[in-house]
This record gives sequence, C-alpha cells and structure tokens, in this order.
Amino acid sequence: MKKHTLLSDIAVFLLIIFLFIVPPFFSSVPLDGSMLFADWSFPWRPLVLAVLSLAILFFYYDFNSGINTEDKVAGQGIFAVWSKLKIFPVVFTFGMLFSGSLFIQFFGLAFGLVSEGVSFNHPQGALQWLFCLLNFVFAAFYEEVLYRFYFTDELKLLLDRLPSSNFKEKWGKTLVWLCELLGLLCFAFAHLYLGWLSVFNAAYAHIFLRLCYKKTGKIWPGFAAHFIYNAFSLILL
Repeated sequence: MKKHTLLSDIAVFLLIIFLFIVPPFFSSVPLDGSMLFADWSFPWRPLVLAVLSLAILFFYYDFNSGINTEDKVAGQGIFAVWSKLKIFPVVFTFGMLFSGSLFIQFFGLAFGLVSEGVSFNHPQGALQWLFCLLNFVFAAFYEEVLYRFYFTDELKLLLDRLPSSNFKEKWGKTLVWLCELLGLLCFAFAHLYLGWLSVFNAAYAHIFLRLCYKKTGKIWPGFAAHFIYNAFSLILL
C-alpha cells in the first residue's frame, strides 16, 4: 500500500465509502423474488467502476511488493507455495467459492430460504454473451480492488497513521480483526438486495477471496477465481 498525505488519504477514503460502499446497501431491487436479472446490455456502470478501480491501484497498490514478511510467516505450509504455483490460488479459491455456494444453496432449499419466484434472464445471442462476460470481468475486478484490497488495508493504515494512535502497539490484532470484519460485512450486505442467502454466500466468498489476496499479495488470482465463479454460476442457474 503506497502512502500519501494523511488528509488526502482520509478524504479519498471517505469519498469512496460514500460513492461506492454505501449505495448498494440501499438498492431498490425487491427482496421478494420478483426481480429479473439484467437485460445484458453493455455494462457501462461496471466499466466506470473498473476504470476507477484502476486509478485506485495506480495510486495505492505496490505492484512490486509481492508478499510481505508477516504474510510469509502466516503462510507456512500449503499457502507458502502459492507464489510459486501460479495457477493453484485460482483453482483453490474457485473450488472453495463454488463448493461453499452449493452448500449454502442446498441449505437454503432444505430450510425453505430460497424464493421460488426468482427468475433470471440468460444472455441471448453472441452479443449479449459478450456483454455478460464483460459485465463479470468489470464487476469482479472492481469488487476485488475495492473490497479485498483497498477498503480493509487502507482502513488499517489510516488508523495506524492517526496522530498518537499507536494503533498496532495499543490494540495489537484486535482492531486488525475488526477492520477485516468490517470489510466482510460491507461486501456481504452489498448483496442484501438479492436476499439473506446471498448475504451469507457473499460473506463466505469474501473470506476466501481475501485469504487469496493476503497469501499471494496480488489482486489477480482472486479476480480470476471471482470471474470464473460468476460465469459458472450463471451457466448453472
């Protein structure tokens, strides 16, 4: 995470919170299963968010950082080889997302938590499939940048940089875990418009996508796993 002036970082952080983190909490899409998914026109909004995410990466992401010392220590065992086996983080993360989603869907069906009225529009024709895949690419990219990289890491850094806060020395890992929890809740409740089952599924997915980022030190494996998971989910709906 690159450092800038404290005031500028706080201003940018609050701006991103109010423009991108908060709005999904107040989505007007109904929760009663009466919705229809996208008409698969060109995904202008995800494109804009993806471009803004590129700006966030440019100003805050250290492309040469790799895995920091703390993550190397925490990544002993199977996770220690993630940086060497380039494809393993993608396959492992996708597998955890997909298997967890199947379990949550089964749990929802078993306890009647899935609305039978939910309907989905599948893409029709090559152009709609192209727009659909672009939608998934843009959405997966900006969600990984925003929720897995920027929000939690920047919040930790800002707390540590506050005057006389001594964030790490005073509170140890307590506030670190609170920052992680807040990032999880923000991503989970951004899916509330899809129903409570989707909130639980998003919370579960966030854990493994965040773990993927922390253990590899890179955005790209989680982005790839996220995109593949979204594409498989649409095909199997």
